[in-house]
Amino acid sequence: MNRPGGPLDLGTLEDDQLVAVSLDGRLDAFNVLVLRHQTRVRSTCRGIVGMADADDLMQESFIKAWDRLSTYKQRGKFPAWLGVIARRTCFDHLRQRQRRPTTSLDRLTDDLGDQFTPESGDRSLDEHLLNIELSGVLREALESLPEEQRRAVFYRDVADMEYREIVDATGWSMGTVKSRISRGRSAMRDFLNARHANDARGEGA
Repeated sequence: MNRPGGPLDLGTLEDDQLVAVSLDGRLDAFNVLVLRHQTRVRSTCRGIVGMADADDLMQESFIKAWDRLSTYKQRGKFPAWLGVIARRTCFDHLRQRQRRPTTSLDRLTDDLGDQFTPESGDRSLDEHLLNIELSGVLREALESLPEEQRRAVFYRDVADMEYREIVDATGWSMGTVKSRISRGRSAMRDFLNARHANDARGEGA
């Protein structure tokens, strides 16, 4: 990779460029990455372990990322790579405390905005979950699910975990994970459609 001559303006560099500079021992370059992604990592940690431990685990995640930076090979996907480290750090913490992660949506929604509006047409719930943050209506839909389905949907569609990570975190079989995600998504879709229909009737009254 070609680097600009003269003093580097680190704030203008893309993530992969900052990684390359950091690998030369430039902690100041890595600090730019920390500042750029700390809000997302903190939210990931809060969603899994709650507010009390989130900041400590966020810092631990960045320390691990610094130590493992030479293993980063996914060009253009630094946030995803960092997210994997953060989630594994949180689950390691929970295992050490001999407790399983919970899906308290009160914790999860502390810092998230109210941006979800159910829409008519063909746009799927999956697309909504992948592209918007949690809001009051979506939160209610998640809370309406049985605990196992709520955890499964939360891990896959909110925390963006891979199926294998969910298997490792929960101890469920792969088939069980996929089934609970599918059933949970279907139940949420029904909940949101019913809510949207009720809202439409109320507006027409």
